[in-house]
Parts: sequence; C-alpha cells; structure tokens
Amino acid sequence: MDKIKLGQLEMLVAAVDAGSFSAAALELDCTQSRISHSIAELERCVGARLLVRSRAGCVATDTGRQVLLKARQMLRLAQSIVNLGEEDATVTGHVRVACFRSVGTHLLPFALEALARDYPGIQVDVNNGCVDYEEVVNAVEQGVADLGITRADDEDHLLHYPLAHDAYVCVVPAAAKLRSPLTWEQLAGMPFIHAQNAGSKRILDACRADGFKPSSSRKWASDSGVLAMVSRGMGFTITPQLAIFPMPKSVKILDLPFVAKRHISLIAQPEANRAKAFKIVTKLIRDKKILKLTDAFRAGVIGLD
Repeated sequence: MDKIKLGQLEMLVAAVDAGSFSAAALELDCTQSRISHSIAELERCVGARLLVRSRAGCVATDTGRQVLLKARQMLRLAQSIVNLGEEDATVTGHVRVACFRSVGTHLLPFALEALARDYPGIQVDVNNGCVDYEEVVNAVEQGVADLGITRADDEDHLLHYPLAHDAYVCVVPAAAKLRSPLTWEQLAGMPFIHAQNAGSKRILDACRADGFKPSSSRKWASDSGVLAMVSRGMGFTITPQLAIFPMPKSVKILDLPFVAKRHISLIAQPEANRAKAFKIVTKLIRDKKILKLTDAFRAGVIGLD
C-alpha cells in the first residue's frame, strides 16, 4: 500500500482553506502543478476523489471532508512533536491582551483554542471591552496590557504586527428601498444613528469630506443597540463590517460611495518581544491558517494583511 505523506495532507488542507490550487500554491510557496500532483497522489492512495475543482475554486467531496478532519488532526499531532523538540510546549507565561469587542469575539477564539491545546502553560487574559482604539493604545503604553489589537496607526514607539482588514459599510433596514451603488442623496431624510464604537469619528469625518450631510442623528453606545435601532427602521448607520457580524436578517449592508477600509494590527512595547510566551501568542493570533478558519473570514467579512 502506498504511504500517505504529511506534505500531501498539508496541500489538501491548504487548497480547501485557500479556496483554490493557485492560492494554496502562493501560501505554501510552491507551484500549482505540485499541489495538483500531490493531491492526485493522495486521491490515488485513498481510492476516492477528495476535491471538486471549478472556475470558482475547489471544494471537498463527502470523502474529502472526512479526510480533511483526519488530516488536520495528523498535522496538529506532527506539529506537537516539533514543539516537543523545540521545548515550546513547556513554555509558561502570562500575556494580557486588550482589544475591542468584535476582534475578541470573532478573531481570537480559534487562536486561543490552539494555544490551550499546544501550549497549556501559557495563560492569556483578554479585555475586549475597549470602546475606542486609543483605549487599546493607552492600555499597552501604560503596561496594563502586553498586547493590543487595534486599528493600524503610526505609533512609532510601538511594535506593529499587521493582522487583518474589513470595510466600512452603510447599514440600513432590510425594507429600505436602497441598493448599491449608494449615493449620499439616497439617504437624505433618513436619520443617521451615530455608533459610539472604535473609530466612529474618523469614518464620519471621511464621509463628511466626501459630501455626507446627515439630516439628523442619534447616538448609541453599543453595536447591538445601533443594530436594534436600524432593524426597527429608525435610521441607518456607518460602521466597520466586522462590528455587525453576523448580520441580522432585519438589516442589509450597502457599499459606501467611496472605498474605506479599516486595517487592524497587533501592537506592543518593544521589550515585550523578548518573552517567549508573548512571541507564541502573537504568532498564533496572526497565523493565517487559523484566521482562515474563522466565520468572519469564511463569510468574506475580513481580509488578511
């Protein structure tokens, strides 16, 4: 019987997670033909078709999904063996993370799951109650947090690690007779609900510079409160897409008249990078394979930086 190779399993997982052979080749820094050949060899070993390819990409067959589950388990086991050699699995430490709600809810859980599994000696405490980007920066600068996750800015005295990005969007009631491409004139007469979340002032200033003139406005402190108001037809809001994920059926999103993206980064004091526990936590949070497992990435809400 032909032996299955770990490299074949890695390419199968990469192809499914990336959505295509070409994207997997870029991620693994190899040729597309190598991906194709390895998966064909794996299918021959298994004796069944694992992927269905089309112009839109590739998806796993029923058998492929079963093999994927085992493949992920085997790759994690192989990595744990490597970790034993590096003595990383025995690392202990305490890392404090400050971030805003949507990042703590949608981007961190998968990384923390991997951390608990592979590095049980590292404790991570997360404060995802920061309501403003500056609050995250202040937590890092004042030593309250070892690691911050916030909008990418230019604090030269801090370390920066790019993470992901999402788009600013307009959120309107589902029944509103509006559709993209949106113009500011279409919103005339509809109350604007000003979400008091991280970065709301900056995007509002950008919209005003583009010609947005709200006829009236209300302020609301929480994302859930803003969505509830929009759901009841009380107005519209402008917000990062991750902040309203998953989107309720009672609202719909429209692209803004101009492209506006929010880039999210990890920040830290330079001395924090000396601790091995910090390096491991940072690496896992930024791991593209882990980020691609999140619902937000699969739904196209975030892109990776």
